[in-house]
Amino acid sequence: MRGITRLLRAWRIALAILLLTALLWLTTDPHSQTPAGVLGLFGFSLFISLGFILFGQQRLYANPSATKPEDQHLA
Repeated sequence: MRGITRLLRAWRIALAILLLTALLWLTTDPHSQTPAGVLGLFGFSLFISLGFILFGQQRLYANPSATKPEDQHLA
């Protein structure tokens, strides 16, 4: 289970770095130097930032309905 947690953490870090480098690459484009391009980059980066803030700590478990072995004696 620890390996999966580390893998997910590494995946999130890699995704964040990839998105930041993509934004840096987009800023060098001449279309990004126009007011509409700047507004588009701002909107995209705001969307990505809010996604990380709002959903970055969300955990998805494979089988949430399964009971734990230590809880079976309570039934």
